[in-house]
Amino acid sequence: MTAPTVFISYSHDNANHKAWVADLAGQLRSNGVEVILDQWDLVPGADVVAFMERGVSTADKVLMICSEDYVRKAESGVGGVGYERLIVSKEIYEKIDTTKFIPLIRNNKSPEKTPGYIGARLYVDFTDDSAFNDRFQDLLHAVHNVPAVAKPPLGPSPFSGILPTAVATPVINVSSGQVALDWFDQQAKVANQGLAKMGRTAAMELRFALHGTEQWSQLTLVNAVRQAEIRTFGWPIGIVLDRDDWGPKPRNDGVYAEVAITDKGFTQSKAYDYWAFTQRRRVLLASELLRG
Repeated sequence: MTAPTVFISYSHDNANHKAWVADLAGQLRSNGVEVILDQWDLVPGADVVAFMERGVSTADKVLMICSEDYVRKAESGVGGVGYERLIVSKEIYEKIDTTKFIPLIRNNKSPEKTPGYIGARLYVDFTDDSAFNDRFQDLLHAVHNVPAVAKPPLGPSPFSGILPTAVATPVINVSSGQVALDWFDQQAKVANQGLAKMGRTAAMELRFALHGTEQWSQLTLVNAVRQAEIRTFGWPIGIVLDRDDWGPKPRNDGVYAEVAITDKGFTQSKAYDYWAFTQRRRVLLASELLRG
């Protein structure tokens, strides 16, 4: 599946600042993010205005490196940063709740950390170089649309009289080395319900478990399933679509995705895909309990 794309908007404050931006862009590419950066993609003779318009409009995310000079130029409408303000403002005004524009704070000791026209958007603070790795992980979560902290499922009201549904946990059988089917059966039930809603009857199911001592984060799971997608002549196996409604979603025991598409055009065809990954630490916990 196509990697998320970011456009980096920044001011050419000095050589060190440009080098820092390029290094950030390189690390993003190393972590599955396509980057549009003028230092790489803008060549002599190219239309600078068209480059900025195309970059901002086509990118999934726009990273705004808010140095003091960047904020000043954006507010006063100076140079390329000032022109980008016009493009960004239009998108923000059309969709005020968009999360496309992510401010990053760098080389900015002034009280005004971000340009006023982007509103009170939550920023990622890269001021402290010693905390770079932590802030970079925060940025990766935002770009890949994988929350750093999974939102727990909503349970019933304690006054409803309804007992909360227990989440099935995969369990390793120490003697046989096999994973219990409870968790897999639960996912199959969800998938079959989705197929029924789509009016589809044909299905293919893949089940597998990995044995080891790793404890994988949700971001690692999402990256793994991106790389494991199997492309066929038709519908891919393990498809990952980077959209809010179809993209990977976190939950308390891992990540999952449900893709239900109905073509209302000429073909009138329907496609459905469901996959789920559970975090390894849940398996290890159950395994340790069995050993005890």
